[in-house]
Parts: sequence; structure tokens; C-alpha cells
Amino acid sequence: MYSSNIWEKTAIVSIVIIIHISTVCSAQTRVRTDVNFPDIPGYKTLICDFHMHTVFSDGNVWPSIRSEEAWRQGLDAIAITDHIEYQPHKEDIPPNYNRASEIASERGNLLNLLVIKGSEITRKMPPGHLNAIFIEDAAKLKTDDWQEAIEAAAKQNAFIFWNHPGWKGQQPDGRSKWYNEHTEIYEAGNLHGMEVVNGKEYYPEVFQWCLDKNLTMLSNSDVHDPILMDLSQGEHRALTLVFAELRTIESIKEALFDRRTAVYWNNFLFGFFFIINFKFR
Repeated sequence: MYSSNIWEKTAIVSIVIIIHISTVCSAQTRVRTDVNFPDIPGYKTLICDFHMHTVFSDGNVWPSIRSEEAWRQGLDAIAITDHIEYQPHKEDIPPNYNRASEIASERGNLLNLLVIKGSEITRKMPPGHLNAIFIEDAAKLKTDDWQEAIEAAAKQNAFIFWNHPGWKGQQPDGRSKWYNEHTEIYEAGNLHGMEVVNGKEYYPEVFQWCLDKNLTMLSNSDVHDPILMDLSQGEHRALTLVFAELRTIESIKEALFDRRTAVYWNNFLFGFFFIINFKFR
């Protein structure tokens, strides 16, 4: 009887130790690496990525993983911008144009990560692909007419920007071109920014257009696979620095409309009044 009790107690202690070690290891696997750009006078510097995809369009990641990835890489805010028109996983995941943002927001709330609802208006060039973020209902953007889609986003007070203007999938020579359709969107007040950088691509023409037309500069990952599959060792994702009064979605929106951003890509920092090349540590 004495020997049996000893073994029982030993087994219980061993189980407790194993559970404790597993809990500690699990907690230690969630590590955040901050991106330590300083605040500037009057504004907080927020680290953001406003273009990414999930399995609810043509991405290969569940929405909550997008939030987890972003938090671990030191981001303050992301926008989920799944395609409305392109749903290659629809046989497995029925289309639900708002659900990805809802799932990502649930995880974001746990991590203190700001998640912005968005959608990608996906058309041939021109006008190409445009993101609408800060929307209320992505389903209202589902229409065959691209002008109607943009107008539906504008009615929701969305911030609308042109994605990857020099993407070789639509511009075979890799050079960004401004079309009459973009003039139409711009003159209607419905083009607010442009991606100077998309993923690993920098578009010098777009940088100049932003300067000339007072459009907000953006740099986004446009990630489809797990983010680490897109990055080499030591490489950071394309990021937009937003200079906001507060760390809130409302303040980010105000800052974007006011063009208070900088592009951080490949150890370059681009803004309206500066270009800096440095190794960030």
C-alpha cells in the first residue's frame, strides 16, 4: 500500500510538472517584436498594413492568423481587404464579405490590435484594383459596374486607394500608367491614396504622383500566404507609418485623409518631405 501511494503521488506530480511546462512553453511561443519608430510631436507613430487577404478570397490563411502575425511583428493596425469578385475557395468557404474582418477583429481585440474592415474592388486595368477601408458593409460593393462599386464605398465614407499600379499582372512592362479612368475617380474626390510600395515592388512614378496630386502614400504587404513565407530572414514586411493623434481606428482614418503617413520598405523611409535610407535596429 505504501509503495502504491508513492507511485500515485509521483505520477500526479509528474503530470502537474508536464502541464506547467507545456503552459509556459505555449506562453513563450507568442512573442511580439516591436517596431520602435518614435512618436513625433503631437502624434503617435502607428505601424500599419492596409492590404492583406485570407481564405475568404484568394488568401491561404484564416483571418485570426492575420491578426496574430501582425501582433507578433509589432503592428498596431491592419485592414482585411479580401476581394469581392474573386472567391476561389467558395466551394469550401461560402462567400461572406464581412466575416473575415469580424474573425480578425475578435483576435485583434484579445491582442490590442486594431482591425479595420475593408475590401478590394478588383477590376481589369483600367482602373485596376482599389482598396476601400473603414467600410461598414462590404456586400454593398458587390456590383458589376466599377463606378458603382467605388460610389458604394464613397457612400460609406471609405478611404479609397489604388493598389499596385505597376503590377506586371496588369502592366506587363512594370511601369505605372495613369488612365482617364483614374482622372475620373480622382476628380470625383474618390481617390485618396496610392500604394507607393506593394509587397516587394516600389513604384517611383507613384511616389511622384502622390507628391503632385496630394495623395496619401501607402506601403502594404498584400500578403496571401503566411507572412513568413513572403519574407527572407531579417526582412520586414512593407509597412505604412501613420502619424495619428490617438491609437484608435478613428484617428488612423483622420490621419490617412490628412496624408500623415510615411512608407517603410527595404530599410527606406519615404514621406512628403524626405527619403531616408537606413538600417533599422
